[in-house]
Amino acid sequence: MPSEYIMYLSILLVGTLAIGGISVTMMSINSAMEDRSIETGMENILQNISETIHELKESELKKIAQGATVIHTELVLDIPKQIQEEEYKIEVIFNNLTYSLKASLIDNPDVSVTVSLLISPGSISITGIIESTGQNPRVTFTYDGVTSNIILED
Repeated sequence: MPSEYIMYLSILLVGTLAIGGISVTMMSINSAMEDRSIETGMENILQNISETIHELKESELKKIAQGATVIHTELVLDIPKQIQEEEYKIEVIFNNLTYSLKASLIDNPDVSVTVSLLISPGSISITGIIESTGQNPRVTFTYDGVTSNIILED
């Protein structure tokens, strides 16, 4: 009789551990899916901003080729204030080969996405940071007769 009691308790313990293991696994899958959803949202936003930057650059360079000596053009960006109830920031990063846009969560910078602009730093200067909570996020193209700049700003 005591051996049957121990066997039933062992089965109960194994079942409890299995349910606990499944619960922990499901919680980690849920967390990973949330992070992936946030990253996908940020990547979509970066792709849209990248397209806006390329279109602005091309249209303004045509004006310069036609003889414009001073240019100041601003495009207001329509970006969501939050993704999955999380605030984020977008910044321009660069290396010797190209500029990139990087979006990361303000509260958790480890969750981030980077999209290459495929624009050489030798051809134009691109700088700036946009926070999703900014009042008026925009992309500005300036040309002073010598240098061309694109600035991301709130």
